[in-house]
Amino acid sequence: MLRDTESGLLQRARLHLADLLPPAFELSDAVLDSQGPFEGSDAVWQLHEQNAGYSLILVEAKQSLTPREVSRLRKQLSGPVMRLMRNPTVLCVAPWLSPRTRALLDEAGFSYLDFTGNVRLRIDRPAVYIRLQGADRDPNPKPQSQARLHGPKARRLVRLLVEATPPYRLKELAEAGGLTPGYVSKMLYSLDEQALVERDPRGVVERVDWAGLLLASTERYDLLRNNQASTFIAQEGARVLYGRMLTDITRPSVVVTGSFAASDIAKVAAPTQLVLYVRDPEHMRNFGRLLPTDRGADVVLLQPEDIAQVRGTRTVDGLQHVGLSQLVLDCLGGNGRLPEEGQAVLDWMRAHEDAWRRQELPELNR
Repeated sequence: MLRDTESGLLQRARLHLADLLPPAFELSDAVLDSQGPFEGSDAVWQLHEQNAGYSLILVEAKQSLTPREVSRLRKQLSGPVMRLMRNPTVLCVAPWLSPRTRALLDEAGFSYLDFTGNVRLRIDRPAVYIRLQGADRDPNPKPQSQARLHGPKARRLVRLLVEATPPYRLKELAEAGGLTPGYVSKMLYSLDEQALVERDPRGVVERVDWAGLLLASTERYDLLRNNQASTFIAQEGARVLYGRMLTDITRPSVVVTGSFAASDIAKVAAPTQLVLYVRDPEHMRNFGRLLPTDRGADVVLLQPEDIAQVRGTRTVDGLQHVGLSQLVLDCLGGNGRLPEEGQAVLDWMRAHEDAWRRQELPELNR
């Protein structure tokens, strides 16, 4: 497949944008101070409407635009450049823009357009607002060696990065997570390109977008599919069973996740389904007098895909609850009301970072 040249990208983008605009709007090349288009961008367009005046659009055309490049672009188009042009609209054009890239462009106040149909254009004068949804996955993925946030090893690394405050070195992350230095190196490179971590020239991790990491990690994680799950009805009800587990010293070894764990942090509604990681499902089934069911389950027993999921736990009223990062992953990767509860926990974590983020890396490999 032939790739567009930069001029080809600009031409396609301009034609596509002109088709989206109302007939009264005219899109043309801009000439600044009789010197031609501004040297710092790929193009400068002028959007004109007879009754509302005109606005300048500073266009950046890229064959690909990574999240890290968005950060560089923000620095490049800093105050002096924008003030010189009286704060024009910045429009980024590429064949495809990832959800993460689009989110960072939104955060920067930049508009964007790709050729899968993702468009965001906002101009105050003349007043224009266009927002369209296209592809979330690259229709023409390029061969690459970069790691993705899929699989239990990746989620181990994510939990380390989320739960401990930087700085930390590659070797420390590998040891704490029981991971190979080569794997961690590859992952950190990928996360740096996605602007989810920032490293110094020696490779030391200095900053982590931990909320972005958790959200990105749930894209391919399903609580009931990734883990071995069995569903039951508790004869006495899930809440009564949970209360009995708090006081009965003969209870099985469990780690609580899902609604009952989330409600301890940020209560959305009274929890009704009890989700437990268990070592011995049969022991828990007998203790809880649980009846197997395919519908209307109020108890879910999980055997974890990865032992790290039940490491770094918290003690709540004598019971072990999953770590906060694992709780968010489980809830956002769950069904029913769980994603809403996971978002509430995530919001609480944003507001109380000093209360839960530790100074040392947790040990997830033991």
